[in-house]
Amino acid sequence: MDVTRTLQYWLFEKNKMPQPSTGQVHVLVIASKDFFKWKSRLLRPHTYDPESKYFWLEKEDTLPGVLSERMMLYCRPNFHEQVEFLRERVLKEGHQGWILGPSGTGKSSTATVFALTVDRNEWEVIWIDVALNPYCRCVRLIGDERMSRTIDNAKELEDVLQVDDDSKHRVVLVDGWTDEDDLSNIAKFFNRWFLREDVVMKRRLAFICSMTFRSRASDNFDLLTRAMEYLMYSWTLDEYLAATSDDMLFLVVEPYLGDSVSDRSAMVKAKYFYAGGSCRYMFCYNSTDVVDKLHVALDSQSNYSCLFAMFKTSAFIGVVKPVISRFAAMVVGVTWGPNKINDIMYPLNDYSNSALNGWMFELKFFASIRNGDLEIVDAAGNIHEKWSRSEVLKVDGIPHYLYFCRNPVWIMPQKWNEGGYDAIMVCKTTGLVRMLQVTSADTHIFHIEYFYSWLAKLQQSDQSFEIKTLEIVFVVERRKLNGFKFSTVTGEGLLEPFGWQKFTEAGRAKKVGFRGLLNRSM
Repeated sequence: MDVTRTLQYWLFEKNKMPQPSTGQVHVLVIASKDFFKWKSRLLRPHTYDPESKYFWLEKEDTLPGVLSERMMLYCRPNFHEQVEFLRERVLKEGHQGWILGPSGTGKSSTATVFALTVDRNEWEVIWIDVALNPYCRCVRLIGDERMSRTIDNAKELEDVLQVDDDSKHRVVLVDGWTDEDDLSNIAKFFNRWFLREDVVMKRRLAFICSMTFRSRASDNFDLLTRAMEYLMYSWTLDEYLAATSDDMLFLVVEPYLGDSVSDRSAMVKAKYFYAGGSCRYMFCYNSTDVVDKLHVALDSQSNYSCLFAMFKTSAFIGVVKPVISRFAAMVVGVTWGPNKINDIMYPLNDYSNSALNGWMFELKFFASIRNGDLEIVDAAGNIHEKWSRSEVLKVDGIPHYLYFCRNPVWIMPQKWNEGGYDAIMVCKTTGLVRMLQVTSADTHIFHIEYFYSWLAKLQQSDQSFEIKTLEIVFVVERRKLNGFKFSTVTGEGLLEPFGWQKFTEAGRAKKVGFRGLLNRSM
């Protein structure tokens, strides 16, 4: 192995790190020879039930690329569909398989269940994780034996696949593959292995990829490999609620759901605001870690690629970065201007990922309040008022900035409460406080106590001022305005100190649409 070349590749090409500065030292750890030797242990039998709701994956059974701990997997419809795709289309019919979809949605763990439940008396399973390129982590499942090792060159990969051996049926699962150039040769190697003609035995091949679209080979090559795709969608809120209805699973994931409340569904909904369609973010990280990871992903690039990575479904950017959540949509909307958002809107018109569709409304709204030209409309599209461009502060509580600011400013809290507010516009000069909830739903909860709590904190702070006008506005998709209603209203009477008579709150709250980004009425 070329040590200097490996260090240069990992630091400067793969991870785009800058050259070391003064006082900074780069250290390369050379793995021992034992790192590349086969390690063997007993593998217990596993069975797959297409009717099961949960599957226990023991720590010792996990494969490279899958979280190395004991996991209770919820078998949502996509879970069973992916297993059946691998069993029927790949194993039985011999199609080259492509498992596609956003990261953190369960593709690798589901493929692990397939690998563990294949009839290993008939098939040898070879799992190869290429995410650590130039290293590949390999596991072979043969009968009741599990063998694992790391490989770092094509010759060793050829030995693992036993290219010239025609004595066993083999199914190869390549996990972590992307469209990146440095993995293209690996794909060619696997394809050459897959297309070799054996006299008796069968070869099967599937790629598990964090992409929503693969770069197409020629039609002739797809015909040759008989390629078929399965798309694993992001998780929906209903699927999270169904998964956590099981007491045992809930106890396992409860530490990652945030503050304990009497209603577990409220905990799930609060975490969903941050984690969105990524079950990894939902069940394996707390909200603070998720927020940090999303901010790093969103702030690390000064071009379009981060947006395209999260939203675009063509091959312009193949690798899917963090799965979009409502929190991420709001941050993207505030951070990026309309022109950049506009670039991603057209390809999304036909996007069928239900976890994403509802968040596009919020993204467009928050992109518009940052850049102005926001027209407030009624259900017929008539303009009632215009909101001018204002600065946006992403902060919880009362920002100290208000003490000095005389111009209108938007405050976007980082902590979410169901039925509360998404943003607040404050103008000390006019004494106006406008509190907003943005929703694409047909109904919404109106918890007045959340609105009152912020107003009370404002009055008690050093930034306090006389509130002459209090507006509470629900920004709704225009096509839903006529039928929009509150499913629950709580805290009536709390706003009386601000001129809102008890039991009139639901009627006084404004329900509006908007025209901003893309010059379309929303």
